[in-house]
Amino acid sequence: MKTKHISKLLLRGLLGGALAFTLSHFSAADAVDEARGKLIGTWEGAVVDGDAARPGGVRHTIRELVISADQISARDGDGRSLGTGTYVLGKNGALSTITATAIDGPGRGQQMAGIYRIEGDTLLWCSANNGNPRPTEFRTKTTGAYLLVLKRKNP
Repeated sequence: MKTKHISKLLLRGLLGGALAFTLSHFSAADAVDEARGKLIGTWEGAVVDGDAARPGGVRHTIRELVISADQISARDGDGRSLGTGTYVLGKNGALSTITATAIDGPGRGQQMAGIYRIEGDTLLWCSANNGNPRPTEFRTKTTGAYLLVLKRKNP
């Protein structure tokens, strides 16, 4: 009798754990899909010095940065292509992460680990240059990171 009771408890525990894991997995996947939906679109702005609260001088103008469901492409202020890449979204605690990999253009093959935040129609994206660690704040302290401040273009 005790063995039967223990077996039922064990089965309930295993099923409950499997259900919780499945729900958390779908919940995380849903969150990434929701974040991707907010990023998709056309953006314009600049790579700036400083931090998100007080952006400083403009390093480069971004005429157009287009994010689709699976790729990113960009053009500089003169309309020249900055290349195309793929990206992966994630979370690191409270930070939303983005890892972009250049598939063509000057940075082909390079991987840039970054963080991003959307505030209304503004996209803040702080990213490390290839091989540097992912930033933990929206600020450029060294030449190893860059901060994009972008506004969503109207369709």
